[in-house]
Amino acid sequence: MHKIMLGLLCYVVATLTYADNCDKTRNTYDDIYCTNKIYASADADLNKNYQQLRHLLNETQQKILKKSQLAWIHYRDEQCSDDRQNSVDVQCRLSTTQERNQWLLERLRECQTVGCKTTRLSE
Repeated sequence: MHKIMLGLLCYVVATLTYADNCDKTRNTYDDIYCTNKIYASADADLNKNYQQLRHLLNETQQKILKKSQLAWIHYRDEQCSDDRQNSVDVQCRLSTTQERNQWLLERLRECQTVGCKTTRLSE
């Protein structure tokens, strides 16, 4: 019994180690794993960038940014989900999240150079 458990443990570790090599995925499982891993990183960046931008804004601008972010989340979920099939397109979520990260970074640069422009926060 212990040999079986040890064998299974070695297999899982080897599989996860190989799956971590996202430059050379072997199969669809690896592709999905790597896309999810990249998405999790992009989502963490999104949250970090949103919070950094939020701290540079006054109260009115924060409300506008929050409304904009909630509208973007609704858009992302609508574009990247299929409620009929109860599925999510992770590649779609990744690309929309990366695009939103770029938008947040542009607003951050803008705030740090010429000041935060209220009209640009609702895009």
